[in-house]
Amino acid sequence: MLASRQRLDVEKSIKWLLTQENPGISYLTLRDIQSATENDPETRSYRDRISSFGPVRALLDEQHSEGHWGEPDDCYWPKWTATVWPLILLAEMGMPGEHPRIRRACEYFLKTMTGQDRSWPPQKYPDGDLTGYRSVWEPCVTGNMARTLVEFGYGDDPRVREMFEWLVKYQLPDGGWNCEVGEWGKDVCHSSFMSTVEPLWAFSSLEPGMWPKGGREAVARACEFLLMHRLYKSDHTGRVINEEWTHLHFPMFYFYDILHGLRVVTALGFGQDERTSDSLQLLLGKRSRDETWPLEASFVNMPRWNFLKDPATGVWSEARRPGTTIVPKIYGGLGEVGRANPWTTLNALRVLKRLE
Repeated sequence: MLASRQRLDVEKSIKWLLTQENPGISYLTLRDIQSATENDPETRSYRDRISSFGPVRALLDEQHSEGHWGEPDDCYWPKWTATVWPLILLAEMGMPGEHPRIRRACEYFLKTMTGQDRSWPPQKYPDGDLTGYRSVWEPCVTGNMARTLVEFGYGDDPRVREMFEWLVKYQLPDGGWNCEVGEWGKDVCHSSFMSTVEPLWAFSSLEPGMWPKGGREAVARACEFLLMHRLYKSDHTGRVINEEWTHLHFPMFYFYDILHGLRVVTALGFGQDERTSDSLQLLLGKRSRDETWPLEASFVNMPRWNFLKDPATGVWSEARRPGTTIVPKIYGGLGEVGRANPWTTLNALRVLKRLE
């Protein structure tokens, strides 16, 4: 239980969130923090305005008529302009799944996914064949997109259910997942925090009654993997594994930080585990005097390489040079590093509400 003082602070945070220009923030605050129903007139009003909010409308206008963003022959590359990235972001921003452009994009992704090889680790391809790089059947992307599709109303779709079954099938012996390819125990000996939190995020968005066979066991084992590390520390030395994880970010995509870890494990019912306490105290210590949380860093500019398509030849190739990652304009409106941020504040309140 949170102290009464902390609950009063939450009310002040909520009032600040409800003054934000972005209607998605108000919609998600009412739904997730104040427990308003989808049919509540005020909630519905904010939700209906998300698609017409300037930055969201501009992103939707960049979508091609066939349903994709970026190049038609790849859903993942280049970062951050290919189809999966705007879909993940729009789901995070509360975009309604029944919107025609969202439906077209989801169907485009699902059609691409359905036609791909599901083997993991992926089969080896000849040099120069980039088929393996285009696969969306790997823990991070499969987890992210399973979660995104559930948020957009595809939880009952058999294609999405297959994604959850795939995640259960390819969970690693230590309880997590890892997007690095290779033989377990030889090439891959430890699960990845980033690769583990995304499948768990997907499960947290789907009602447990809809989880596939083995889903409950998979979730418990994966949460234990994170908890044994206290969400960000070595289980052997107790040292912080990656200092970047102690900072607050948005959006997350396939990255990781303590807030993302807390958000996922509390959503899955493990918030009362004592091993979340270090992360929770760290999060609470980041509250500003105005009862908001800042955006402390951004992952958007982290990639140092990309796969790009030559517009003249149509040939895809790896590019390792500055400027290979184009950042869409919408990211400029998600908050300035070092200032109070509605997205980190909303996610912090989601964690605190689940702990009450």
